[in-house]
Amino acid sequence: GAYSVTHAAWPHMEKNQYGRIVNVTSSSGLYGSFGQANYAAMKSAVLGLTFTLALEGKKRNIRANAIAPLAASRMMETVRTKEELERLPLNTMASLVAYLCHESCESSGGIYELGGHWISQLGWRRSRGVQFHQGFSPEDVASRFGEICEFGEGTEYPTDSDSAEVHSMEPPAPKPTSKL
Repeated sequence: GAYSVTHAAWPHMEKNQYGRIVNVTSSSGLYGSFGQANYAAMKSAVLGLTFTLALEGKKRNIRANAIAPLAASRMMETVRTKEELERLPLNTMASLVAYLCHESCESSGGIYELGGHWISQLGWRRSRGVQFHQGFSPEDVASRFGEICEFGEGTEYPTDSDSAEVHSMEPPAPKPTSKL
């Protein structure tokens, strides 16, 4: 699928210093899907491939993005009504794909969720997190788990792994003093 086609086309894109790749994932790859672990895992892998291609292609004007379409298809006929399928025409996907492939499009590493006449870009967010002292325990994690998971003040919207590395390389926090 996505890997084989890209593997064959990549040397040509490198030689021409230009290329556009649009991979297809799905809501199963984005959010999971009950009873479809194998399919969801494969569609999630498409995201990792797309992110990596975007990084590797950057210096050669090769852009890679992924779309997660919701559209009328034979597969959807088994789980959607005729009326619902009429609101999800396949041809509306073409406008986004055409733009993502156009030479003026700067997007690379983007994930786009779309259906019917709606398009959105998805992104990651990261809580501020907690810096622990050296030798912290599972109990320390448990006592501050709410802070770890808080998406309020200090929330970041990372676009690469560099910002996580900055946090990870910070020295440990001072060991808390006893409250006795």
